[in-house]
Amino acid sequence: MGSFESDADLCVLGGGIAGMLVAERALSLGRRVLLVERGTPLTAQQRLSQRSHDDPLPFNRSPHRLPHEAPPVGPRIRWDRDYPYWPVYNLGGCTNHFFGNMPRFHPSHFDAPAFAGGITRTWPLTYSDLEAYYLEAERRLEVAGSAARTPFKGRFDYPLPPHRLCPSDRACQTLFGEDSVIEVPNVRPSRAVGGRPPCCGSNKCNLCPIDAKGTALNTVFPAIRDRVTLETGWLATTIHCAGGRVDAVTAVDAKGRTRRIHARQFVLACNGVDSCLLLQRSADVPTLPSLGRYFMDHPIIQIAIYGSGVDARPGYGDSAQTGMFVPFFERTSAELPVSMLAEVRPGSLSQPSGELMRDLLTRDLLAEAVPSPADEGTLRSRFTQAWRSTVDLWFLVEPQPMAAQTVTIDRIEPTGQCVPRIALSYPPYFAACVDHVLNYVRARLRHGTAKHVGSIPTSFHWLGSTRMAEHSRDGCVDADLRYHELENLFVLSTSVFPSASSANPTLTLAALALRLGDHLGKTGP
Repeated sequence: MGSFESDADLCVLGGGIAGMLVAERALSLGRRVLLVERGTPLTAQQRLSQRSHDDPLPFNRSPHRLPHEAPPVGPRIRWDRDYPYWPVYNLGGCTNHFFGNMPRFHPSHFDAPAFAGGITRTWPLTYSDLEAYYLEAERRLEVAGSAARTPFKGRFDYPLPPHRLCPSDRACQTLFGEDSVIEVPNVRPSRAVGGRPPCCGSNKCNLCPIDAKGTALNTVFPAIRDRVTLETGWLATTIHCAGGRVDAVTAVDAKGRTRRIHARQFVLACNGVDSCLLLQRSADVPTLPSLGRYFMDHPIIQIAIYGSGVDARPGYGDSAQTGMFVPFFERTSAELPVSMLAEVRPGSLSQPSGELMRDLLTRDLLAEAVPSPADEGTLRSRFTQAWRSTVDLWFLVEPQPMAAQTVTIDRIEPTGQCVPRIALSYPPYFAACVDHVLNYVRARLRHGTAKHVGSIPTSFHWLGSTRMAEHSRDGCVDADLRYHELENLFVLSTSVFPSASSANPTLTLAALALRLGDHLGKTGP
């Protein structure tokens, strides 16, 4: 076993947004921090050169394609019958790949009862407990947003102005009311900030061509680079426990050498699946009833509106997405107490030929534009008119924490990589959500047609498999994110979320990271 010496008293496993933020806060409070990341510190230029975030280390292979059911209604539009587990294993984590949308959870989503066969969605903390940390996270990550137009009342003070609503957003406001679409908070800068240029509006946020999008790597890491002990290319494989405490963590490095890590406290800040897998593969970790259960991800309903009669000019705007559709953000209806938050997607029709969404929408537009004998105009003019008035809406549907939705270990490969088996179904009310959205849209259209274009099983929002609860019989971690049966292990991942809301989870995770950092400061040396 290879030797490893460190004087750190806090070890953070995972170099994504959560791991970096908690490390930064702990450093500011006098802690000595070791940050361990399984991936490679690829630069933005290296990613662009290889045209991907693929990590070169053998234990960081991605994606893994897992079986998944067909949607209960309408067509599937991506990945055939697969659920792709597609993490980004580099320093900076999934923020390198995400589109940067950073809405808060709705306050009501912290205290919601069980529904449709799930268990309670109540958190052991409230929105009020997190609001100050939301504000701080938005300032720290330089979020662009509007404090004048918000999805609910509260304290908002975004450091950057919002992007202008694009023509597709304004078309939705015309069709459904001005308050139906508000500016989506995001880390795509609306002006130059922190040495980064403003967003280029290319709709290529998964691999930002100018490194403008705010990532953990270009926002938080520069501030901690010279103060944290960093080890990259180390895959944590085992958590060793004795007497109700973590004694050490074993990792394997890029050369296959085994490393033993000691610290007084440990923070598990891997992604929302790998955090669970590391706990499961560690024989010493007490197995709690909820470990690996209640997994959630946001399925997507895509609705296209053709011939709306309103100039939507898809493809024009300051950014990939500037507006979010909020009529169903608190809940869908009295009979359907789940939320849906929709993205107005102006970029689908501006993608190059061969891209799935562009080709799918274009096919439907051609059918709309083919004239009947009574129609006027050429095919070209009718197609142009139809294109200009097309609106693309993607609804993120809130799932329920269901015991049968699980994350387990499928296999551990010779490299040491743990490959998951994920059991996940579309919510039992998914078809009802499709019907509700279609009825809502069609009732408000004076012209044109609304169509359920398809469904997607994943938003890559991995939640719930180490859920937060007051008692170990109900969850894995407490309100301070401490693993219930271990005094010095904390889990900082979207896997701790007891409910999913319908909002993107990254900002809430960032707020939890800052809150945990304060807690660790109080319990430090």
